[in-house]
Amino acid sequence: MLTLTWADTHVFITNSLEGKEDLHIHCKSKDDDLGPHVLRINQTFKITFEPNYFFGTLFFCSFQWGNCPFLYYDVYNQGKDYYKCDDDCTWYVHKDGPCRYEFQARKCYAWNT
Repeated sequence: MLTLTWADTHVFITNSLEGKEDLHIHCKSKDDDLGPHVLRINQTFKITFEPNYFFGTLFFCSFQWGNCPFLYYDVYNQGKDYYKCDDDCTWYVHKDGPCRYEFQARKCYAWNT
């Protein structure tokens, strides 16, 4: 029997907050709750998973620092990220949104509404 498997994908989330505050994150997928974590400035949290063969993998996180409200972002949406990240997606979290390098250019995004 032939089993199709994909290489593991890694999502890295780095605290790059300008005020050097601690970053509180809580990441989940449909099947996994990765629990809450606190990242000090420049610390990184790593998520490792095997993407869905049918392009349905989604990981989303809440982000909070200081007295700000919880903010949310889809850190891996297989339908839009699979070809942009290869096997690694590296996010740098800033107050105005997460950023990453896509095709050697820095791209920043707004928080989910």
